[in-house]
Amino acid sequence: MLQKISTELLSKYAGYFTIGFARLTQGDNGEDAESAGSGTLVTVGSLYGVLTAAHVVEKLTKYGNVGIILNVESPAQYDKLTINMDHTEPPVVIKADEFGPLGPDLAFLRLTDPALGWLKAKNSFYSLSRRRDAVLSGEELAESHADCITGIIHELTEEVPSGRRGVRRIDFHCIFCPVRPSALRYLRTHDLLYVQLATEHEPTFKIPSSFEGTSGGAIWRFYVTEKDGKQEVIDRRLIAVPFHQSAAVDGKREITCHWSKSIYGSLIDEIRARWPNETISEGQNS
Repeated sequence: MLQKISTELLSKYAGYFTIGFARLTQGDNGEDAESAGSGTLVTVGSLYGVLTAAHVVEKLTKYGNVGIILNVESPAQYDKLTINMDHTEPPVVIKADEFGPLGPDLAFLRLTDPALGWLKAKNSFYSLSRRRDAVLSGEELAESHADCITGIIHELTEEVPSGRRGVRRIDFHCIFCPVRPSALRYLRTHDLLYVQLATEHEPTFKIPSSFEGTSGGAIWRFYVTEKDGKQEVIDRRLIAVPFHQSAAVDGKREITCHWSKSIYGSLIDEIRARWPNETISEGQNS
């Protein structure tokens, strides 16, 4: 399916909502930034925040600045972007006592107005609540679809010349690649989707040895129909959040994700319980 659709077009749509977190530290060469997971900018009712994995948000500093990684199209757009964690609310987390492949491992980090200004200007926020009923009812928008994963790949982080005296430039790389669902598993409190990369039609794509950094990212489903002999994307939906990778077998890994009912069901229920007055309306976001 994806070989007939512009990968650039699909990735640009997902890029509007995708962010990465960066842990900021001071070293001998000045301030350093290390990838600390991924997330998706979302709304639930009138709340703005980041959908991510519990273990990602719990490892972020509780106070002070956290680096934010956004997609850019040229080096001219590079900038140091941060949010002050003092301007966030304690996150809603759904987690197990210990991190592991069975989860749960899901979180929502609410952003307050001081942290929202520039993010709303540069990016878009995906409305979870507006799609909640359709997802929980099992609605599918077309017979054909393509699933893709997006998130930061830690091992691809590199420092490159900045061209400016006293300024460091660190490049972070975000994966955008087709995935193939391999299994769906329903547990007592949550459901899991297992996926593997599907690179048959991407012969030049080099699979990373580790997906560290992708936790908290997203699996996007692009619904496709054929019109006038061409494939056309008619809608897009966030369907899963990756949080764990298996050991490599023949160089390949299986990625465990929270499936739709955990995101649109359990997590939204927890968010509404925390902020009932601000999650009544469905919102009008993308």
